[in-house]
Amino acid sequence: MFNFLKKHKTQEAYEIYESLGVRERALKVFSRVEGLDDIKEMMLRALESPERAHTLLTGPPASSKSLFMLEIEKFVSPKVYFAEGAATTKAGLHRFIAENQDKELIIIDEIDKMPLKDQEGLLTMMERGEFVSTKVRNTQKVKANIVIFATSNSTWRLSKPLLSRFTVFEIPEYTYKEFEAIAVRIIKKLPQNSVIQIASSIWKTGSRDIRDVLKIAKLCNPADTEDDIDRLISIHQKYRKTDDEYN
Repeated sequence: MFNFLKKHKTQEAYEIYESLGVRERALKVFSRVEGLDDIKEMMLRALESPERAHTLLTGPPASSKSLFMLEIEKFVSPKVYFAEGAATTKAGLHRFIAENQDKELIIIDEIDKMPLKDQEGLLTMMERGEFVSTKVRNTQKVKANIVIFATSNSTWRLSKPLLSRFTVFEIPEYTYKEFEAIAVRIIKKLPQNSVIQIASSIWKTGSRDIRDVLKIAKLCNPADTEDDIDRLISIHQKYRKTDDEYN
């Protein structure tokens, strides 16, 4: 019923895909995600499950949660709807599903930013595959054979009943080896030794956010020396402000 990958591949492509073991398939589907092989396998099992396997990824910012979701969106498009938690309400989601019965998977990025009342409005849909819709005194049950995949930076802002409907996987912080490998893979305009220099310096500041590496890399030129990059990082750290400092 919910084997998205089977339904949305050509027969030839699916036969090749199916010949691989589940772990091999997972590594192939999520090849752009660095490490986290166990979570890749569990995410793929949820996608291939014939039942509603609602799945939530939690973890610190920039830990590949959204990248997992983008890869899922790519593989099961056009049957997926991608929503931002801060801009999503129960009423809006119900209306969308009622008007788009072809959608089978909803991705909610940062679901913890949804108000609690809207989070709890998803429960019946997740549990029973239906919800009650009311339009101008006309009440009807709407079928919602929908699977929800979501991300959250933490679980403390989530409704406990909602949380209980998800299988939750917590993504750990990167190791330095993973952090460096991601930086080298995504920053192509600079020499590799320059990228490693930036990644190492950012890591030593205590940051585990790959976006901090990207911020520095955007200001660098391929001809910059080690001293140039060290000075740039030093200036960036000296004048850098965090969100907390603005509050």
